[in-house]
Amino acid sequence: MANEEEPQQKLIITDTSKISEDMAPYYLKETFSDIQIILSDKTIHAHKIVLAARCKYFESLLMQDPKQTQIEVINAPSNAFETILYYIYTGTVVIASLDENYVSDILKLAHEYSLKTLVQIINEKMASIVDSTNVCFLLNIANAHDMDELRKTCHTLIDEYVSLTLEYGFLNVLTQKSMVNLLKRDAFPEQEIHVFNIAANWCKINKDVDNLVIECVRFPCLTRNEILNVVRPSKIVDDAKLLNLLTTIENNGTQKTLRFGGQLKDKNLATAEYNVKIVSGLNATLLFEESRNSNDGAYHNWNDKNGITVDLGRVKYFNYITMCILKEQGSGYYIQVSIDLQKWQQVTDYSLYYCYSKQNLYFEQQKARYIRLVTNLGESVRICKFQVFMSSTVPKMYNQIGYPSFNVITSENIIFLEDNSSSPLILNIFLNQPYMISQIKVKLRFYSYISVIETSETIDSKWEIVARSINEDKLLTFNERTVNFIKITGRLSPNKTKDDIQQFLEDIECS
Repeated sequence: MANEEEPQQKLIITDTSKISEDMAPYYLKETFSDIQIILSDKTIHAHKIVLAARCKYFESLLMQDPKQTQIEVINAPSNAFETILYYIYTGTVVIASLDENYVSDILKLAHEYSLKTLVQIINEKMASIVDSTNVCFLLNIANAHDMDELRKTCHTLIDEYVSLTLEYGFLNVLTQKSMVNLLKRDAFPEQEIHVFNIAANWCKINKDVDNLVIECVRFPCLTRNEILNVVRPSKIVDDAKLLNLLTTIENNGTQKTLRFGGQLKDKNLATAEYNVKIVSGLNATLLFEESRNSNDGAYHNWNDKNGITVDLGRVKYFNYITMCILKEQGSGYYIQVSIDLQKWQQVTDYSLYYCYSKQNLYFEQQKARYIRLVTNLGESVRICKFQVFMSSTVPKMYNQIGYPSFNVITSENIIFLEDNSSSPLILNIFLNQPYMISQIKVKLRFYSYISVIETSETIDSKWEIVARSINEDKLLTFNERTVNFIKITGRLSPNKTKDDIQQFLEDIECS
C-alpha cells in the first residue's frame, strides 16, 4: 500500500504536433469568433483567447475591457496585419512578397506587439536567402529594424562582390543609414580611395543629409595625388576642406590606418576571429598553433597541388606572411593567392631554396581571400604558426627576395662543421630562407685566420667567393646577390673549440 505521505507520481504527456494545424482553420473565420478587428479598409474576425494567449499586447488590451467586441487597428496595413495574425494563430509567418514597404510594416507590427520570436525568425530566414539580387533591399530592412544577423550577412556579401568587381552603382539604392553602416566599418575590405568612389557615386544620386555618408571616408588616409586627381574633380568636397587635408598630409604624411583589419601592423588576419578555415591540407588545426615538435603542424600529400589552402573568411588586403617550417632538413615551397579559388597569383617562389624554421615573407600588397602553400617534400614537411598581416613596413625586395633589415645569422641557423685535422675548419651556415645580401661582418675570435668566405644561392648552385685571406675584424662588402648558404674556411683560434661556435655566431653579421 502506497505511503500517503509520499508525493503522487505524475505522468505528463504533451502532444504539440497538430496545434498549429488545428488552429489554422479558425484564422479569419467567424466560427466561434468573439471579437472583430477593424482595419483601415476592412473588418476581420478573431478569437479573444487566441489573441490573449499568443500575444502580450493583445492580452493587456483585452484585460482593460474583457467584454469588448471590437478592436480598432487603423494604422496597420491590412496585408501586414493579416500576416501577423496568421503567425499568432499558427506559429508560421508567410511573407507573400519581398516588397520593402510590406516587410517593413510586418516588422513594425512585430516590434509594436512585442513578438520578439517572430522578429528573430524573420531575421534568421532572411539572412539565409541573401543573394546578389536582394542584398541591398534586405540590408535596408536590416538597418531599419536593427536586425544584426541579417545586416552582417548582407555586409559580407557586399564586401565580396565589391572586392571582386569594383562596381559601385548597385549600392545607390541603399538608404543613407545603410550606406553609413556599410562604409564606417574598420573591416570594410577596400582601399580608402575606393571607399570615396562608393560614397561619391551614392551622393550623386541620393541626398546626403548632414554629409553623413561622405564623412565615412577617412580622407587623411588618402594620398596627395588621390585628393588632387580623384576627390577634387568630383566636387563632392569643398576646396577649403581639401586644402586643410593637403596641409595635414604635407606635415604628417598619409595616415597608416586602413580598414581591412584596422591597424596595418601587428594585426594577424588568419585567426578564428575572422572565421579563417582550411580548405585543403592535413592536420589543419595545427597550422595556426606554435610547435617545436617536427611531427606536429599541418602538411599535405606530396602530389597534392592544392597543398595547404587557407580561406581567410573574406577578401582582405595583405603583404606579409610568417610561418614556421618544422622539418630540420628544410624544404622549398611556393605560395599563391586567389580571390575565387580559380585564378591564382604567385607571391613567393622559394621552390629552389633551402628553407626551415621561421619564414618572413613580404610581397606586393595583395587583395585575396585564399592562400595556397605547396612544399617540395609534401607530407615530410610540417608547417605551424601561420600568420597573415598587412604590414606598414615592407623591406626592399628584388624578384620576391627580401633585403634583410636585421642580422639573418642567428642561433637557429643550421650549421655543419667539416674538420678532419682541426685546421682548416669549414663552417657551413644555412640561412633559414634566401636573402639579398651585400655585406658580411666578421670578428676573428673563433677563427685566427679566414682563408676564404663563399656564398651560394641554392643547394645546386656553385659557390662564389666574396673574400680571401682575412686576418683582422672586417666588414666585407660585395655586389648584392641572393644568398641561401655561406661557407667560411679558416684556422681555429688558439684555445677555441667547436663548442665555441655559439660565440662565433655573435661575431658574424650578414645583411
